[in-house]
Amino acid sequence: MDESTYDAWRQATVREYADEKVAAGAWLAAEAAERSEAEFRTLLPDGRMTEDHQLRSMIDESGERVGHAWYVAEDRPVGRVIFVYDIAVSPEHRRKGHAQAALRAIEDDARAMGYIGVQLHVFGGNTGARELYRKAGYAETDVMMLKRVDG
Repeated sequence: MDESTYDAWRQATVREYADEKVAAGAWLAAEAAERSEAEFRTLLPDGRMTEDHQLRSMIDESGERVGHAWYVAEDRPVGRVIFVYDIAVSPEHRRKGHAQAALRAIEDDARAMGYIGVQLHVFGGNTGARELYRKAGYAETDVMMLKRVDG
């Protein structure tokens, strides 16, 4: 991912993450933008040059940028994994196998490095992504639920 692509991706992703946290009931709207920005500063202190973090553009067979992936090797309670922080395909390029191909490439990297697997988080309301991950062989390992009673 080049610098201009990174800058656009980061700006959009910080905003989207804040919106998703609010929609999930995890953050208040008034604080979401600031909290999202703080998390990104912590996770990517050196931007796209942050050590060990992979920020990749997905490129199709014609050379067009169709999406992106952000992942890093991490020690998690289950063992050493590649943790996918973000993976997305542009709306006009969805349902063409790009996300599946990216996940397979990430899984191949994890396998080659001797890690136990690939882990990621998905918001409960993102049914399309949840279905994609299930089809790719991912199992839900932790589910948090909320029933709103305030209106």
